[in-house]
Amino acid sequence: MNMEKFKRIILDNEDILMEKSLKYGKERNYTKYTSTLKEAWRLSIAGLSQALVKVIEKNDIPEMGPDDDFTKSEVAEFGIIEAQKHRSRGVTLGMFLGFMKYYQQAYEDLIFESDFLPEEKKYCSLYIKRYFDQVELGFAIEWSGLSENHELTDLQEVNRVMTNEKNKYLTIFESIYDPIILVDEDNNIENINYKAAEVFFDVVVSGMKYYRNINNEKELSWLIGELNKFTDLNEKEVLLEKTIETKEGQKTYLIKFKKMLDVSEKYRGTVILFNDITERQKMDQILKRQNEKLEYYAFTDPMTGVSNRRTGLMILEKELAFEHRTGLPLSICFLDIDGLKMVNDTFGHEEGDNLINCITTIIKSTLREIDTISRIGGDEFLVIFPGCFQLDVEKVITRINDELQEYDKKSEKMYQHAFSYGIIELTENNKLSVNDVINAADKKMYANKLKKKNREEIHEF
Repeated sequence: MNMEKFKRIILDNEDILMEKSLKYGKERNYTKYTSTLKEAWRLSIAGLSQALVKVIEKNDIPEMGPDDDFTKSEVAEFGIIEAQKHRSRGVTLGMFLGFMKYYQQAYEDLIFESDFLPEEKKYCSLYIKRYFDQVELGFAIEWSGLSENHELTDLQEVNRVMTNEKNKYLTIFESIYDPIILVDEDNNIENINYKAAEVFFDVVVSGMKYYRNINNEKELSWLIGELNKFTDLNEKEVLLEKTIETKEGQKTYLIKFKKMLDVSEKYRGTVILFNDITERQKMDQILKRQNEKLEYYAFTDPMTGVSNRRTGLMILEKELAFEHRTGLPLSICFLDIDGLKMVNDTFGHEEGDNLINCITTIIKSTLREIDTISRIGGDEFLVIFPGCFQLDVEKVITRINDELQEYDKKSEKMYQHAFSYGIIELTENNKLSVNDVINAADKKMYANKLKKKNREEIHEF
């Protein structure tokens, strides 16, 4: 008999043994007195398996004789420890021995379903039976050696511990800042904590099941619909964000619907947790708007509202690449506002700002949607005209100048609204870089400014 293989089958199939034991426990209704948590079942199987493996390592089947002292047996010792634990929980001898038979059945099923030869299965099955016989003997020895008074004292002590544990967890439940609602498998509210009572029902008395005297359908009508949706989804957990009216005003919650972790299926209800994210959401909105402002100022000139230098150069680079690729016409106009220094020095910088804003507003109103204007210096602007030849831009500039002259005729300002400009036309055979374009347009602008200045001097003469 390959004892090492026998041992590995026991140790490597902990989950299968746990599932089989749990299945038998549900079928025979033992789970109404057992733990609801999967890990507790796993620990029970681990304890049984480890004790069994110790016996397997000794090879011989653990037989019993009339003169054996089972208080010194490792297997029986395990049974004695289990007896002490289960008795303190109020489990009777009959309940324990009965359920142990189904634990034993799970181990025998595992052997029966293995690839052992028939004779090997028979040997392993007998081994398991003798092992569980000794566990049960140890349990019976411990149980029979306890007086009724001692048993009563033990139970009283356990009841006190359990009451304190219950009170501790009830206090924790009531003290949790977030609202919590517990519902049964039919979606009826079983309990709510202090915060839920305060927020949803305006009840401020702790330590009671508030829902008994409250119209849940009226107060939490929205929750019924969400619960039904959760049930229909057949998921273990669902998160949703919802803004609702509460006794403390409108609040936004991140709501978690979670099925109770109960492998015994005694408690098939749902835990509903409400995480108040109202303030966080407000803060996010204050942040998403600050970010919008930062983004706006990162690409926009704050005074005029047109694109800033960085954005203008990026757009120019993009348009140049498109023109190089397609060969479509592209014209660039470089503008410099005339007399800004004089206005600033004579009338103040606020008046200088008014001059800049007036000119940019009229320019923007004249441009097409696909045209862009960018402020790239204090009094310098770059205008990009996709798909336009120089002659087309000259016509636009003429219209802008006409509007500025009309404005000056009606204005009481002591200065004129005017600018000098230089236009560069880019065609398929005229491929320039961004810097080349800016420099060329700048030279033409200064030539235009010098020409206007000379004309003004001749006029004055």
